[in-house]
Amino acid sequence: MASIKLVLRTNQEDKTGHSPLYIRLIKDRKAKFVATGVKLKHNEWDDDKQKIKKNHTNSARMNAFLAQKIADAEGTVADHERKRKSVSARKLKEAIKGKDMANFFEYAYNRCERIKGTVSVATYKNYKQYVAKFEKFIGHRDIYFDDITVTMLKDYINYMSNNLKNGATTVHYSLLILSVMFRDAQREDVIEENIYPFSKVRVKRDKGKRLFLSKEQVEKLRNFKIEYTGKDEVFRDMFIFS
Repeated sequence: MASIKLVLRTNQEDKTGHSPLYIRLIKDRKAKFVATGVKLKHNEWDDDKQKIKKNHTNSARMNAFLAQKIADAEGTVADHERKRKSVSARKLKEAIKGKDMANFFEYAYNRCERIKGTVSVATYKNYKQYVAKFEKFIGHRDIYFDDITVTMLKDYINYMSNNLKNGATTVHYSLLILSVMFRDAQREDVIEENIYPFSKVRVKRDKGKRLFLSKEQVEKLRNFKIEYTGKDEVFRDMFIFS
């Protein structure tokens, strides 16, 4: 359970003797600070009562403002701790600031539906299939963009290689679809540019094997009679010539 308190940071006192008042959030012994936009002199703040003293000209109005800030922060923290299995102090701070992280699967599946009419049916199905594949590995949808780390991706690679017996090309494509979702989310300002774990993950791709037609197959292709009109005969001749 996270704790919230107002703290006057006197170590940041400016030349006029005013110090910034912050909301201090402590979760799992880690502290994060959220600015309130309020600055006070040391003798204007009552830390025990968590209120601005009456010697401040706008104490009543400012105390009402701070009380609302704390109530909003506590409500946000309670909502996140109830909805998510685990939540860090950093994520709670972002939520209080109004920069809550987006759910990856919620975004990815929604993105698939939005591009449905602009791509081929096969591409649409592939996108959904590979997102669902990652969901099966995770085991639930309670995953946010910043939960997907380099370590998680490496575990996913091992899972695909060892459990699913996927080849390097399939593994590479599976990660590619996920990375596309990250890039799309960045372009839409859903996540920050620095949230992109794929740059630190490398997958060796299978060496492609070139297949050749036998002399008998080439001869059959050369003599095959094309009955319909179009450029098929030209393409056939170009293929044989190459």
